[in-house]
Amino acid sequence: MPARRLVVQADDLGACAAITDGILTAFEAGAVTQASVIVPAGDAERGIRVAVEAGLPLGVHLALMCEWESVRWRPLTPAASLCDEDGGLQPGLAELARTARRSEVVSELRAQIVAALDWGVPVTHLDSHIGVLDTQALSQVAAEFELACRDPIPGPGRMLALDSLWHLTPRSPETKTEELVRHVRSLPEGDHLIVAHPALDRPELRSLCHRGSRRYKWAVDYRLSDLAALTDPRFRAICGEEDVALVSVDGVREPTVLKGIVGVANRKGRVE
Repeated sequence: MPARRLVVQADDLGACAAITDGILTAFEAGAVTQASVIVPAGDAERGIRVAVEAGLPLGVHLALMCEWESVRWRPLTPAASLCDEDGGLQPGLAELARTARRSEVVSELRAQIVAALDWGVPVTHLDSHIGVLDTQALSQVAAEFELACRDPIPGPGRMLALDSLWHLTPRSPETKTEELVRHVRSLPEGDHLIVAHPALDRPELRSLCHRGSRRYKWAVDYRLSDLAALTDPRFRAICGEEDVALVSVDGVREPTVLKGIVGVANRKGRVE
């Protein structure tokens, strides 16, 4: 086994066709090694079909929130406590925390995993869209389906055994490729994960929210620059030069159970 192993994960498959196809473009370029699908999203069913056909390993990007103004995802279950006034999922963690019932959270998480399995996904792992509301609920569901989780959770659920997790997306678009190359060069021995959000420049991407929205850079600028950085020849070149093996989660160590992580995660995913 190579001494340095790097998983490159693309989040949000299924959010819209521009995102799904951007992820597939990065996978076909040999830059993305796995993705996770937002099951309640509008392009999820098509996205799963084309991803499975392409051989892209897929986890489930569990979505209890929908941050977009122009596109609204609805829960798969009759979970009123998870919804905003328009019937769509709450826009953020703070809003969700005020209304969510644990029983409905658990039912919705289960339903999203079951739907992915029913659509033919050999689910590799779980992770959360935007943030984790309830670590205990997430751990319960992860344990039930015997799936490792990227997010920090207590037992009985298991976490992916990773030595580092690095987010490409919020880096400056102007220097993103250079930062990516420096990061790969700096990796020590072990198992590492990069999280990215690549997308193609299409009208549906720009219609997720209006141009003046604080979320616009997440809808467009960050995603387009992620795809540019990942498909830049310098990324694959530095992996080869540094003998960094690009793998999916199947190529890393066995998942682990962590003790003592309890409570509700804050907006940045840290547990309080």
